[in-house]
Amino acid sequence: MKYICIDDGSISELISGREYQSIDFEEGDRLIQALKGRVQFLARIGKITLFQDGEGAFLTTHGNWKKKKFLVIDCEQSSLFTQLRSSETLTSFQKLLRFCTKYWSNNVLNASEKIIFGSTKAVLFPLPYSNASPFRIAIERAPLHERLKKRDMDGSFLLVYKSGHEGADSTNEVANEANIRRVVDRLADIYRTTAEAAKGSTLAGSPSAVGSTQLDSTAVLGRSIHMPFREWFPLTTTPQKRFIYSSADTPHRLFGAAGTGKTLSLILRALYLLDRAERASETFHALLVTHSEATRESIANALATIDTMGFHQRDSKQDSVALKVETLASLCADFLGRSISETEFVDRDAQDSKILQQMYIEQAIAVSKQLDYPSFKLHLSHELKRQIDSLSDADLAPLIQHEISALIKGRAGDSFEVYKRCPSLMFGLNISNDADKGYAFSVFKRYQEQLEKSNQFDTDDVVISAIGQLDTPIWRRRRIREGFDFIGIDETHLFNINELHVFHHFTRKVGNFPISFTMDESQAVGDRGWNDSASLSELFGSDNKTAPEITEYSAVFRSSPAITAFSASVLASGATLFTHFKNTLLGSQSVFTPDEERRSQPVTYREFSDDDSMVEEAFTIAENLRGETNSARYQVLITTLSDQIMEKIREHTIKTNKAVTYLERRGDFTKVKQAERSGHLVAGHVDFVGGLEFDVVLIVGVDRGRVPLEGETEDSNSRNYAAYSAHNRLYVAASRAKYALEILGVKSRGPSDLLLNAANNDLIKGVPMI
Repeated sequence: MKYICIDDGSISELISGREYQSIDFEEGDRLIQALKGRVQFLARIGKITLFQDGEGAFLTTHGNWKKKKFLVIDCEQSSLFTQLRSSETLTSFQKLLRFCTKYWSNNVLNASEKIIFGSTKAVLFPLPYSNASPFRIAIERAPLHERLKKRDMDGSFLLVYKSGHEGADSTNEVANEANIRRVVDRLADIYRTTAEAAKGSTLAGSPSAVGSTQLDSTAVLGRSIHMPFREWFPLTTTPQKRFIYSSADTPHRLFGAAGTGKTLSLILRALYLLDRAERASETFHALLVTHSEATRESIANALATIDTMGFHQRDSKQDSVALKVETLASLCADFLGRSISETEFVDRDAQDSKILQQMYIEQAIAVSKQLDYPSFKLHLSHELKRQIDSLSDADLAPLIQHEISALIKGRAGDSFEVYKRCPSLMFGLNISNDADKGYAFSVFKRYQEQLEKSNQFDTDDVVISAIGQLDTPIWRRRRIREGFDFIGIDETHLFNINELHVFHHFTRKVGNFPISFTMDESQAVGDRGWNDSASLSELFGSDNKTAPEITEYSAVFRSSPAITAFSASVLASGATLFTHFKNTLLGSQSVFTPDEERRSQPVTYREFSDDDSMVEEAFTIAENLRGETNSARYQVLITTLSDQIMEKIREHTIKTNKAVTYLERRGDFTKVKQAERSGHLVAGHVDFVGGLEFDVVLIVGVDRGRVPLEGETEDSNSRNYAAYSAHNRLYVAASRAKYALEILGVKSRGPSDLLLNAANNDLIKGVPMI
């Protein structure tokens, strides 16, 4: 095609339909293929009537064409649809359409939309984040000026005449107007032809190529996860449909960044398989496994609305088709119920269990430093000695807990001889020789003594014990009756290697692996004991004969384009520093409609004189943003990466009697519901916000020395672990926000280095540049 002409009515249709925002939707993918000239347009797309021939394409809507405004894309000059990947092309096209509507209605332009002073040109930078020279689109705002002025149509056309990564002298360059002249000459005939087509006849020679299903985009806006099962399927993207409808007989990895709908897809997949089995009068038992009790409660609450067939309310021992939702700890606990009493579990909730584990390990470190460290010190590597001497017991505890779970219990099975042969973890303790491992093992033994004194078992003990009882002839005979035909694992990135090893034992058939699992590796802090997500199917018992299926989501539903771009910059800077850090937002697309974008605010950094004024003003800013985004109080979150700041927030709310509900564990859905009923704001440490979403998020104390946390140590491995963790936690916190993200810091400290990458790319306002 030489050109594409789109009238203002068609632009309104295309930008308001969520299905045209991402190539993950079939409609969006087919639209971009048509724009690239690979397929032809349909005669109709909703209210849009199309005409296409060898010259070009016209997207028209009903009405007098002389009173309309037009965007003309010169495909020959601009090469707009041939330079980028399909996802980036669609994003650029949508941003171009939105610029047109703002320009014609004299609305305020954003930082990526620039009118060139002293010229008739405009330049658009449509892609949200790039380390390279940004992609740009050049627009002539007054093409055919004299000719159109005579026809009283001056100002009715915008011409895209150039695109690419290279800059130019926009004030002096001249656009070739040959193609737009052809467009203007044809408009009268085109509108007569499309008016006839709009009456119901389909244009000859126009095969079905662009979205045959017109979604009610306004109905999609603002919908929550709580909708009946069958109402979801018309609203799912092509990758989501592929995952939901895929075979249950093989392992299936579902990748996606925060806010891409992974958990919802897992729920719909389980319900689809159960519904299919019931229609076929087959026996089918499904299991959904979560990492924490809070997430389990959240999924159970969603199922109360989505599962209209009531599968989750059935008993698998009595009903032939049933769904069970469990945490891994409760699943193993139920299985081991005859061997371990309730009081012997550290905690059935994996998240709470690991917090208690850290407390026990901190006590073990104190004892080991006093009794074991003096004899080990002469033989330890310089790096580990510096780490032990410079870090407090509280700071050492998570590193040693990581070593115990992933290596000593996970790979070595409590055996020191096996542990010595295990390669060291990528992040954590500075282990480099046998003496180092000997000291770590001595702390582990002190920790085990703590458990034995209290007569308790931690999560790793429970899982390893469960594996021991599951990997027996007795269970292999029973599993045909008690096993599951489908297992869905949510947030696999939160499980360590011990926990992942147990799942394949719960399938109904030996050698069959109907396990689907969701992942966002950017949310996993440190090395989980497995270094390659591609090998996870082996942890689930893959025999290497059945290739696991892989689906990756790129459409981000939760966050605004500005928040998605900021989150991507955090991940990109982390990926630059750490080879093991994943940027799961690379190539992502926001599917926000203009109505949602109008509620969205720019990502902003604010500085204050001290901690007290910063905490006090956080609540004022929260109320202001709540009004600007038209949000309820419970949809506003105040969070922090700092334990010290979290304590100050609590003290302030008590002193001023603020109406605030605090999160007490990760994904604390019940506390958010409590805040909704009470009309409270929500506050909580960043470690508790995963799995939740809010309209407005304030992250307090993101300044130098606190994010990442810098102690007195000069140990590089400890600093690396802190930096790795800080990138992860900042991404998790930022990606909870839908419409507004505000970041606060103290002026004397200066902004955290983690914000500089975003500031250099104009993705956050207010960061002072040095």
